[in-house]
Amino acid sequence: MVKANVQAIDQLDAEQLGSGMVITDRQLSIVAVSEPTPRWLGFAKNELVGRPVGVLFSAEWSAALLDGIAELVKKDGCWQGEARHVAKSGKTYTSWMNVYRLSGSEGEWLVWHFVEQTAMPSADRPTPSELLEVIYDSAPFAVVPVAADGTVQDWGLSAERLFGRRKEEAVGRPIWSLFRCGSQTWLPFPPKEQRCGEGMVQRRDGTAANVAYTVIPVLQADGYIVLVQDETKQKQKEAERRRQVELAKKIQQNLLTPLIQNEAVTMDAVYIPSDDLSGDIYACYQIDLYRYGVIVIDVMGHGISSALVSMLLRSLLRGLIVRVIDPVSVASELEKHVQTLFPDGANDIRHLFSMIYLVIDTKERKIEYTNAGHPAGLLVFDDGSVHELDKGGLAIGSPFSLPFEKGVIHYDRRARLLLYTDGILEEIDPSILQSIEKIRSCTQMCRHLPDKRFLERLISQGPSLVSPSDDICLLSITVHG
Repeated sequence: MVKANVQAIDQLDAEQLGSGMVITDRQLSIVAVSEPTPRWLGFAKNELVGRPVGVLFSAEWSAALLDGIAELVKKDGCWQGEARHVAKSGKTYTSWMNVYRLSGSEGEWLVWHFVEQTAMPSADRPTPSELLEVIYDSAPFAVVPVAADGTVQDWGLSAERLFGRRKEEAVGRPIWSLFRCGSQTWLPFPPKEQRCGEGMVQRRDGTAANVAYTVIPVLQADGYIVLVQDETKQKQKEAERRRQVELAKKIQQNLLTPLIQNEAVTMDAVYIPSDDLSGDIYACYQIDLYRYGVIVIDVMGHGISSALVSMLLRSLLRGLIVRVIDPVSVASELEKHVQTLFPDGANDIRHLFSMIYLVIDTKERKIEYTNAGHPAGLLVFDDGSVHELDKGGLAIGSPFSLPFEKGVIHYDRRARLLLYTDGILEEIDPSILQSIEKIRSCTQMCRHLPDKRFLERLISQGPSLVSPSDDICLLSITVHG
C-alpha cells in the first residue's frame, strides 16, 4: 500500500501553493491530474494520463534531469525549485514547483505541484487544506482522514469511486464498518504505528473489491490517514497467472518421455517442478537395437517463458537424436536452432540452456557424451570408482563460440549413471560444494540399490522437497554389463 507524507503537505509555504498538480508512478508516468493543470497548459486530462511527466516541461528538462529530481525526492522527501513548462500551444511558462512523495511498501507515487509565477495573487491561492482536497479527489487510491476514535472525517471523490458510497453516507461512520468484514478487530484503532494489510470493501451496490490499506497516525491532528488501494484487477491477474503456471506445469510434465526398462538398461526419474515454473526436462529414446539416447536440459531463468523454451526444445529432440545421434553433432545442431529461433537475442540469458546428452551403446559397451555447461553427471561402477561426465563445452546460446568436446567411457560390468539439474544442489545443502560431495557419496554408497530406491535415498539427503525454489530433475540409469 501507500504511505502519504501528510506532514510535507502541511508544511508547504502558502505563498508557493498554486494552480497545478499531477501525480506520477515510479516510472514517472502520469496517473492523475488536478483540474487546474489542464486549463493552465491547454491539455485535456485524457491527453496527459498515461504519458511521461516530461511532456509538461521544456526541452532542457530532460528525462535525466527529471529522474534526478525523483531520486532526490525519494531521498529527502521533497524538492523545490523553478521549472519551465511548455503548453499545448507551444507557449512557455515558468513555475515554482514542489515535488513530494506518496510512498509505501507496495506502491510509490510522486506529487508534482506547481504554480505559474505570474498567476493569481497569493490571497487567492489554495490553502494547504484545499491542496489536500485535490489529493483526496485525484489520487489513484482513496485517502480518508479519520478521527482518533476511528470515525471518518472527510470523503473525497477517490473514496467515493472505490467504496461506491457518497460523502454523506461515510462521514461520521466508523471506518471499519465500510469494509466487508465489518469488524473493528480487523482494522484496529487506535494503532500506535503505521499498519498495513489487505481486505475487502463492500460497496453500496453489493459488489466487493479486494483492497490493500495503510493506517498512518497523524500526531499533529490527533487522528489518522487511511489509504485504501483497489487491488481487484491485480488479484485477478495473479489468479490468472497461477492458473496459467499450473497448466504449463501439467503440459511440461506430460512432455517427459517414458523411461526405458529392458534387460540391458533400466531407468527411473524424479521430477519436482518449483512454484515458479522453470525449464527442466529430460528425454530418453531407443535409437536402434543397441543404442539409447538420453538428454537432460535446464533452461536458465524462471516463469512461463523458460517453460515455453523447454517445450519448444522438447519438440525437436526425438527427430534430432535419432537422426544425428553423435553427442557433439546434437549439441551443435541445438546451438544452430537457438540462433535460428532467437536471431536478435541468441545471447540473451533467457535463451541460454545447459544440457548433458549421452548415447549408451550396449553392444560396444561404451557411453559417449557431451556436457554443455551442465552439472557433471556421475558414472559409478560396482567397485565404487566414480567417473565424472564433465567433458563438453559452454551452455547452449553462450555468446562465446567454442567447439564441443566428446567424452567416451567404456564399461564391461554393471554401472550406475546419475544425471541431474542444479535445482537439487541448493536443496541438499547451503554450500554447493557440500551438496555435490553428498550426491557423490550417496551415489557410491547406494550404487547396488535399484534405480527407484536409489533416488529415494538421494532425495532424503535434504529437507522436504514439496516446494523447491527451482525445478528438480534426477535421472538414474543402470547399464547391465
